[in-house]
Amino acid sequence: MLKTFRITAILDGSPGHEKQTEGIISALEKYACAEVTRVKIKKTFLSDIVSWLKVVAGFCKKSGKTQDVDFVIGTGTHTHPHVIRMGNAGGAKKIICMLPAGFLIKMFDLCFVPNHDRPGPGENIFLTVGPPNISENKQIHRKDTGLILVGGIDEKSHVWDSDKICGVVEQIVSSASATVNWTVSSSPRTPQEMDAKLSRFADGRDNVSFFRFADTQKGWVEEQYDMSGIVWVTADSLSMVYEALTAGCTTGIIPVKWKQKVNKFAFSEQYLYDHKIAISYDDWRQNKDRIRSGSGLNESDRCAREILRRWGSESLQ
Repeated sequence: MLKTFRITAILDGSPGHEKQTEGIISALEKYACAEVTRVKIKKTFLSDIVSWLKVVAGFCKKSGKTQDVDFVIGTGTHTHPHVIRMGNAGGAKKIICMLPAGFLIKMFDLCFVPNHDRPGPGENIFLTVGPPNISENKQIHRKDTGLILVGGIDEKSHVWDSDKICGVVEQIVSSASATVNWTVSSSPRTPQEMDAKLSRFADGRDNVSFFRFADTQKGWVEEQYDMSGIVWVTADSLSMVYEALTAGCTTGIIPVKWKQKVNKFAFSEQYLYDHKIAISYDDWRQNKDRIRSGSGLNESDRCAREILRRWGSESLQ
């Protein structure tokens, strides 16, 4: 009988972070039995200070490890002290999704790091093609269903041009077969004037429906991935690009103007083009009949298998 793994998931309330952690746990559960405890934490400066003080206190306290947990998993900087403290106290393997600060890397047993972060080599570093996520290819996509996901403003990374993005959306819709029904959705970063433009655009077309992010429920976008044969995502929302790819959708990227040409987002975008995983808008314009079936990307599964390869290989047999 296979061992039941005891997992503590540290969740910081960020949907993107939690999808990474939950995606890996769901993948682990396909190979092994798991008992999962989910711990919600606060994301405040004061709570971080308190958490790090507890980590230091744990190093000073010489007590035996209880071995009551096998893995502690978290995503995001706010989860770091909790993963370290609970992992050390319970004798668990400490697993983090992201590249920690250099002085913290050795405190974790395994770090799942997107290749766009370009970390140095390390025995506890495992590179992924983008972040793991909860998407799954259910192979029920419809050729007559398309999805367009629009991001928004981020002053640090890119220049947002609502008129230009709307023009691209219009070009994509008008160039597709009239039998394709399009769903367009905004994000938390989408400016109100962009929401208004997209709403007016959808109102004038029978085959376009617009959904404001605030009006969608948890799990809504995953349902859209399941059905959509083609998905377009603005480049600033790369996490959704990887979600769509993992769901098996043919995925195109709507460009934005990066403020710095050399940055991890631009690197990640170019990697997808170079490896023919996603379609660039410029390539699509030159050959609108190009058809792809999806990439087969599944980084949550790769992460889960790496965990079991290191500490539970019998589950993979």
